[in-house]
Amino acid sequence: MIPAWQQALFERRNLGVKLDLEAVRAAHLALGSPGHGIPAIHVLGTNGKGSSAAMCAHALGRSGRRVGLYTSPHLHRVGERVRVDGVAVDDEVVQHLVDRVLACEVPRPLTFFEILTLAAFVHFAELGVDAMVIEAGLGGRLDATRIGRYTARLFTPIDIDHTAYLGPDLAAIAGEKAAVIADGGLIFSAPQRPEAEAVLRAVAARHGALVRFVTPLDHAPLPGAHQRINAALALAGAQAIDPTITAADLEGVQWPGRAERHDLGGGAVIFDVAHNPHGVAALVAHLRGTPGQGRVIGFGCLADKDAPAMLEQLRELGAPLWLIALPGGHPLAELAADARRFAGPDDPALRPAIAGLLRGGGELVVCGSHHLVGHLRAELLGAEVDPRPLQDPLARSPVL
Repeated sequence: MIPAWQQALFERRNLGVKLDLEAVRAAHLALGSPGHGIPAIHVLGTNGKGSSAAMCAHALGRSGRRVGLYTSPHLHRVGERVRVDGVAVDDEVVQHLVDRVLACEVPRPLTFFEILTLAAFVHFAELGVDAMVIEAGLGGRLDATRIGRYTARLFTPIDIDHTAYLGPDLAAIAGEKAAVIADGGLIFSAPQRPEAEAVLRAVAARHGALVRFVTPLDHAPLPGAHQRINAALALAGAQAIDPTITAADLEGVQWPGRAERHDLGGGAVIFDVAHNPHGVAALVAHLRGTPGQGRVIGFGCLADKDAPAMLEQLRELGAPLWLIALPGGHPLAELAADARRFAGPDDPALRPAIAGLLRGGGELVVCGSHHLVGHLRAELLGAEVDPRPLQDPLARSPVL
């Protein structure tokens, strides 16, 4: 039996993605503008947003603050998106929050992401958190998280993704994300490709702001050299609220699905949610530095992703490929004729294949999609999951 609030959320996926702020701002106002007045960090970019947000929130928590963290998407339970002091909210809390938000829908029905964004702000305000770290969902200019008032904004590496919504090239995508600079606050950025850097600097100059570009830390608490940049960005954000915070306060953070390794069944499994060429390049660089015995790459991605580019990068590892189909996924069959194919994460042949690989001491790398990682991670590690998948809309055509 699916709870009514989960069914209501699931049905909102049919609304797709609505890139306008009128409805979410009206609902936020009707709710009493929750979150305004709480020091907050806004995390935008293409890759590394979740990791940067998690590290920033962790560092703020280590300084003695009660911290709200809002991220997306989730891996197993929708409540993972809303965390206080690192703990995801229970279903009963999500139900209460969703009911609160749905009572304030004006002038149109709210989307899946808008509802959860508002729910997070309501929850953090009700609990009286000392700080919030909010990850943007899509872009920035018309993203629902723009309802917040932020002490600082962090731009992780900007690259090509979601072109149907954000524009056909890097400059256009960077422009959508950089638009939030107009709202004020300190601006910190990871090193960017020249086109994206030029856009950030131009938008900042237009609004009398300064972009501070961070340099990678010597060490990051999450695996992968790319996390050194995310860690530097997270530290800058945390220090914008509390200058006494140091890199040591980043230590101990846990963030699943980011080059996350588990010894299992005599072998090992690595889960990584890399789902675009820039993210896969970072994963490939990490895997090259950590050779695995009998390594196999399990890959699946959604239809709007650049599967050929990602597979080309993964092939550089010289490991066998397992292509795992996803609902609404990319038709991968013609891209890798020599790969082993599975009809989906529930393909009856996949379980024995994984068990046999691990029993022989092999290593399975699962990547390409939050959906794929979430499904297999839950099954292999026994994580609790929603009775019905409650992910963001799988329809990939923009609703304007």
